[in-house]
Amino acid sequence: MKSLRHSTLKLAAVAAFAVGGIAPALAGTVGGSVAPINTLVDNYVSGITIVAGAGQTDTTVVSGTIDNNFDQGWKLTVTSGNTGKLKRGAGGAGRELLYSNVKLVKTGGTLGAGLTDPANGATGVAKDVISAPAVFNTGTAPGTPGTATSATVAYAYALKITWSADTSLLSGTYSDTITLVLANDS
Repeated sequence: MKSLRHSTLKLAAVAAFAVGGIAPALAGTVGGSVAPINTLVDNYVSGITIVAGAGQTDTTVVSGTIDNNFDQGWKLTVTSGNTGKLKRGAGGAGRELLYSNVKLVKTGGTLGAGLTDPANGATGVAKDVISAPAVFNTGTAPGTPGTATSATVAYAYALKITWSADTSLLSGTYSDTITLVLANDS
């Protein structure tokens, strides 16, 4: 009887271990990484109507979208090849139309949560392009990066210029080269 009782206890102990007692435990790390996204789509407008005797306000010269997933946000640098002028040929008196500022206006899409809208929404923000490139960033101040908690997705924008009437302009085609560079803000 003692042997049967001893075997029953051993069997009960084995059953207890198997049900909820001691079982081998394995652990491992799983995961992956998200690739950086920093995409700028731009559409340049080359058919602007210029009327010498009438100034124009908020004329779109570039439109497009921005996608960026950097955790400190992004910055868009805008450079004017003619330092804020639409020029006919080499420019000069009667062959230049000064616009000096470029305005960034948000037209759609989603700015990453936690970032500051560099365009102030549909209101837009104008910056000088005469003395240096205009920089629009998503931080709380120039040179201060943001803190994104989600990515910027299909942030639609328009770059706009404004100029005063200039009846001294000669007829012909006026142009400028606008360069856009999208980079992570830091």
